[in-house]
Amino acid sequence: MANYVLIHGAWHGGWCWRDAARMLRAQGHTVFTPTLTGNGESRHLGGERITLETHTRDVLGLIAAEELDDVILVGHSYGGMVITSAADRVASQIRRLVYLDAFVPTHGENLVDCIRRNLPAEAAAIFIGHFHQARHNDGLIPPIPGALFGQTPSTTEWMERQCNPQSLATFQWPVLLTGAADAIPRSYIVANDWQPSPFQAEATRYDGAAGWTLDRLPGGHCLMMDSPAALSAVLAKLA
Repeated sequence: MANYVLIHGAWHGGWCWRDAARMLRAQGHTVFTPTLTGNGESRHLGGERITLETHTRDVLGLIAAEELDDVILVGHSYGGMVITSAADRVASQIRRLVYLDAFVPTHGENLVDCIRRNLPAEAAAIFIGHFHQARHNDGLIPPIPGALFGQTPSTTEWMERQCNPQSLATFQWPVLLTGAADAIPRSYIVANDWQPSPFQAEATRYDGAAGWTLDRLPGGHCLMMDSPAALSAVLAKLA
């Protein structure tokens, strides 16, 4: 059995893993679904000073407090930035990194850099343009409308109820890496039914790369909400 730590994406919270986590636990795995500071049930702690470093320390704090080893660390979307940053600091405690329709940053990149790298200029401008709303929202970016992620209607409604604004600084803070985690096995899971997606380019980049596995699943961006059974089956296989 494995220790899973599932990290949500921007504007979400640990709530989004509800069904996928339940299915993994039913198989005997230990599963943690922390909510990053300023999101979900801790949205009252949000503010413009929350950065990627804050969220990295959230994950490191969980791993330390639960005394976890042999961790399968999963990051969805923005969560790919977080798990990359965290794994570099506790590499010996990580069994595998799993990027679920997620950004895979290199040293010095922030999320905006990753968007520009993975999308044509016109499509990238749409996403980055949304971030400009932070100027009029106390440094916080409102959630991107759920309908733009290619989700089912029920999942879209769930997202619209639960997602909350997130600090612009979390998208601007660069990932600084030492290379300590370079040898950790990695997997990419891509949602095939969302376009234009910055994650198709990420998936293609690591398809067949040494140390990587790749799975493609039908569905919109938030597979853990739309297709929890299929996703939990893939995650269990990786254990």
